[in-house]
Amino acid sequence: MMTGNRSQGNSEARSPEKRAFYFLLVVLVLFLAWTAVSRLKPGRDNQAGSVIESSPKLDGFKPEIVLATTTSLYDSGLLEALVPLFEKKSGFRVKVLAVGTGEALALGRRQAADLLLVHAPEPERKFMEEGYGQSRKEFMTGDFVLAGPSSDAAQIRGLGFVEAFSRIASGHFPFVSRADNSGTHDLEMKIWAEAGIRPSGRWYLETGQGMAESLRIASEKQAYILTDYPTFYRLGPRLNLKVLGRDEKYKNVYSAIVVKNKSGQVNEAGAGAFIDFLFSREAQSLIDEFDRDSRTGKPLFQALRPGNETGESE
Repeated sequence: MMTGNRSQGNSEARSPEKRAFYFLLVVLVLFLAWTAVSRLKPGRDNQAGSVIESSPKLDGFKPEIVLATTTSLYDSGLLEALVPLFEKKSGFRVKVLAVGTGEALALGRRQAADLLLVHAPEPERKFMEEGYGQSRKEFMTGDFVLAGPSSDAAQIRGLGFVEAFSRIASGHFPFVSRADNSGTHDLEMKIWAEAGIRPSGRWYLETGQGMAESLRIASEKQAYILTDYPTFYRLGPRLNLKVLGRDEKYKNVYSAIVVKNKSGQVNEAGAGAFIDFLFSREAQSLIDEFDRDSRTGKPLFQALRPGNETGESE
C-alpha cells in the first residue's frame, strides 16, 4: 500500500512538469510554422521573394505552345532540328500537330493552336482577312517537284508542271493526289485549273494522307505525284520514284502565323517568341544548312531574312 501511494504521489508531482513541457513544445511548433509561412508571403523584404513577385516572365507565363504544321515540313525532318533548339533557348515547350495546311488553318480558326507553319499563300491570306490571324511572316522557301516512275510513260521529263499535268491526264497515267487540303494539294489543284482539267477517274488516286504516306502509295502504284522536294529527298532511298520535273514558277513558300487570341486561350507570347526565333541568325543558319542535295549541293531550304512580313497585326 505504501509503495502504491508513493508511486501515485510521484506521478501527480510530475504531471505539472509534463504539462509545461508539452505546452512549450506546442508553442515551438507553432512558432516554426508561422516563420515558414511568413517567408512565403508576398511583400517580404527577402531578396528571393522580391525577385519572384516582380518577375514579368512568370506573370501569366504559359509554358506550352501548340504548333500546327504542314506534314511536309514535319516529314522533311526540319522541325526535329528547330523545335529542340527553340525549347532550350526559350524555356517554352512545343506540342507539334502535323496536319495539312487546310487542317492547320481550321485549328487556328477554332483557337486550338497558337502558331501555324503553313505553305498555301492564298488560303493563308483569306485566314488573315477573316481576322483569325494576329500576324503572318514568310520565313523560308523550298522547291516543289513532279516525281514518277523512271520509265516515264507519259514522257514528262523536263516539262513545266502545266504541260506535264496535261500529258498525264490525256493518257490517263496513274497520278496520286494528297486530296487533304494541304498546301501541296492546294497547288496541285491550281495547276490542274491552269491546265483546264478537272481530274477524275480510276487513274486519279486520292489518298487523303500526308506527304510521306502519299509518296509511299505513289511508289507502290508507280504513279506520278507532286511533292515538296525535301520530303522526297529524305524518303527517296526507300521509294521507287524519280524526280522528273521542276518548275521555277511554283516556289514552296512557308509562312508562320500567330493566331489571334479571340478566346483568351491562345499563347500569343509563345507563338511570337517562336517567330522571333525563326528569324534569328542561329535558326536561319540551321535552315540553310539543314541538308543539301548530294547531287547539286543546293540546300533543301532557303531561309528568308527579316523584313518579309506579309500580314500586319490587326
